[in-house]
Amino acid sequence: MTRPGNKRRRETAFDLEEIAPNRFLMHNIRTHAVLKGEGTITGRMFELTTWRRAGLLARLRARGFRLYTLGDRLDELPTPPSPPPILGLGWRALASGIEQFSHFDLRRLRWHPLPVEERDGVAGVTIYGGWVLRRRKGRGASSYYLAVVEHSGGIGLSPLDETTAILTGYAQAMALDDRPLLVEQREDQYVLPDAELPPPYRRLIQHMTRPTDAGLMVDRRDWPLVQEVFLRLGVRLTAEGGSP
Repeated sequence: MTRPGNKRRRETAFDLEEIAPNRFLMHNIRTHAVLKGEGTITGRMFELTTWRRAGLLARLRARGFRLYTLGDRLDELPTPPSPPPILGLGWRALASGIEQFSHFDLRRLRWHPLPVEERDGVAGVTIYGGWVLRRRKGRGASSYYLAVVEHSGGIGLSPLDETTAILTGYAQAMALDDRPLLVEQREDQYVLPDAELPPPYRRLIQHMTRPTDAGLMVDRRDWPLVQEVFLRLGVRLTAEGGSP
């Protein structure tokens, strides 16, 4: 019988894991010998303070250590699909008074609620075929769909998961207008726009930003990697008043 407190610790597949730009969690204490002199070590945390990042990571890998960096997370991100065409208008009656639809706004890159209309006393929404939709019922969980125009002129719903839905929205947005997205620069800080991100992108961006009243803030050192994250979506970030 396993006593409380004696449970085996879950093993990780990595010896060194980057949890924020140039901040690593050491799962294998043997990495200490290679990391020494390249930054500060506090307990199991290592912070790289030199500019020899690429060389250090190469030496670690050459010695057989398994690394998981933010760059690895970036490479794993799914990319947008081919954009479905936006078709004609259709009508969909609401199933109940608490049902709410939003579509992915291709200009603002976030969800926009659809206004409720009435036709012959029936509440519903007007939807373009091909739109990416989010549906909510009261305070329940959201569900996601691609709008499909039916032969009757009504709108059917083809289910999507959240990541695929938002990626599809970005694909349509970039096909419509691929101009750079302006980002406010405040000295050595950058304020990211209030854009909806797919969950895997959201989780990665959280490692490189901090929340503020103005929005998610990025340090100058981390700015190039944040730009790479958005480029995976097809979005070029440009600092307002600066250069791409």
